[in-house]
Amino acid sequence: MVYSVTVSQTVVKQRVGPWVAEFAWPIDVDQGGPRSVTIRPAKDADPTQVAAGISSTVVRRLDFAEAARKRRELRAAVDAVEDDPAERRRRARAALRKALSHGVDDRYLAILAAEYVHLVVTGERAVTAALAEMVGRSPETVRAHLKEARRRELLTASKGRAGGELTDRAWRVLGFEGA
Repeated sequence: MVYSVTVSQTVVKQRVGPWVAEFAWPIDVDQGGPRSVTIRPAKDADPTQVAAGISSTVVRRLDFAEAARKRRELRAAVDAVEDDPAERRRRARAALRKALSHGVDDRYLAILAAEYVHLVVTGERAVTAALAEMVGRSPETVRAHLKEARRRELLTASKGRAGGELTDRAWRVLGFEGA
């Protein structure tokens, strides 16, 4: 399963054979089922397995209870981190510097992209400057690293403004399987 939290929704992804189901809940709703479920072929799906479309068997195999449980876990983790912004930033800084000590690899870029998305979503005004301080590099270097994260398909682009989302590939690099 893969998880993500944005300004407007919490999403849990679940693999069902050659399909990926995305369960989405509005961010401000604490109870009940998802507002939407989207089923798409997985990126690595065999075209012959998805040619006939989504069957009722695929829909019956969706595990709503597991998706809801994962959503609760994710919200609890996010809430715990967001309760103390200074502690969250300290941990992010340590994770970024440790990852960068191994070079500008996919892991470092995925962590950088995740922190970038978090700062944009939480309304940080000087995102690149904040990341530069956290990483211990210049803002120009951080911009180059974010560009590389996009080139390696770890972060989506956002036309003309700060933003983007982590890709399924980034979630996998960070250790979340199922995307």
